[in-house]
Amino acid sequence: MLVLSLPPTPRSEIFFVQASAHAQLIQSLEAPMERLPQTEEEVIGVLPWQHVSWHLIRIPQDAQKVLLSEQGLLSSTHANAPSSKAHQLLEGLLEEQLLDDLSLLHWITGKVQSPDDKDPQASTLKEASLSEDPHVHMWVACCSKAWLKSILSALEENHIIVQRLVPEFEPSMTAAHLYAMDAPMGLEFVLTQPSGVMGFPKEALSALTSSFNASFNASISSSLRIHIEPSVSDQLAHLLQGEMRLLTRAQRLLEASQSTWDFARGEWGQGPLKRIIKALQKAKTQFLHQKEWKLARIGLLLLFTLNVIFLNTWSWQERQNIKHQREQLSQILKSTFAEVQVVVDPVSQMQRSLSLLQERTATPHPGDFEHLLSALSQLQTLNPSLDLSQIQNLRFGANELTLTWKNPMSSLSSGAIKMPPDLKAQGYDVFSQGAQTHLRWSMM
Repeated sequence: MLVLSLPPTPRSEIFFVQASAHAQLIQSLEAPMERLPQTEEEVIGVLPWQHVSWHLIRIPQDAQKVLLSEQGLLSSTHANAPSSKAHQLLEGLLEEQLLDDLSLLHWITGKVQSPDDKDPQASTLKEASLSEDPHVHMWVACCSKAWLKSILSALEENHIIVQRLVPEFEPSMTAAHLYAMDAPMGLEFVLTQPSGVMGFPKEALSALTSSFNASFNASISSSLRIHIEPSVSDQLAHLLQGEMRLLTRAQRLLEASQSTWDFARGEWGQGPLKRIIKALQKAKTQFLHQKEWKLARIGLLLLFTLNVIFLNTWSWQERQNIKHQREQLSQILKSTFAEVQVVVDPVSQMQRSLSLLQERTATPHPGDFEHLLSALSQLQTLNPSLDLSQIQNLRFGANELTLTWKNPMSSLSSGAIKMPPDLKAQGYDVFSQGAQTHLRWSMM
């Protein structure tokens, strides 16, 4: 898969990571958009934390029933989806927390969480005392529509279709995480915790650490996990204490690519057809590479192999049967007509030899004049509307009898003339053209 860290502008260079289906790092580079590698595998765009805002919405008790009943509608495109009560409710609650116009933002919702749920996220919300009343809560993530559209349009112009859009960081519901990163403006930190995602410079670290310890209980503060980039490890020796985990930017993007949040919904999902294609591509990748599907892959391969063996065996038997039948026909032809020395097409050669024998012995055959007249008589018996008294002249030649009618209306169309089954089985055929009707016999 290809993981892209979406840039601030379309002309900026993009940091990308190429990884296997098991999220194992292959390479990580920074390159202009037009030089990004082309791939048919899944492409994931990571939204930088600076471009995503997180809002924990408290749902009043009288609106909880409406929200829970329409939870499925909230995952669609908010700009194009039909207006619903739950949608209008969330828009109203969001406007209280946002400074920007809601129409300028692309926002997605998470799962509705109640303090009474057994979900660990819900229990963490309650333990963190994010609300004093038993309201349900919902995380809402927002980003700029204009920025997102400009980046995705530029990528599409370079034939790169982003299948999923995930945030670089998201609120952590089980433990607090502190990330130390090397930024263009110097060392910066990002803290993910039950109350959201917060970034701050190095100068604010001491004040934030004391505030963090005072604001949360001991169980949460003691579970603070620190992740640092190798390039800033020397700068943090005197700033942070405790166990630190080295985490490169590429590894951080790969971890972010596993997020369940997806901004690629609705109009950002490239349309219904592309959504289906993306789902099929994802299913294909999972089937081909994930360990859970190993037995299924082995079973499918065995089934395919057995089918190939069976089809080849059946084909070989059919070829042998056909070869045996041709040998029998050749033997019959040579035993019947001794003058035939080379057999190429036994059926055609036998018919030609039979016709020559009939000519030498003056034996009539189905294409002779008298046999055609007999067939014409049978045609009249089955087709009373065929008035033979209206025949102007007859012409015979090359196993064919041509009837010319005095009145063109006396000629029936080939579809209207009924052919007796026994005549048709013998090789006779009849058709009309204008004022003429043709009765023909051909070798079967």
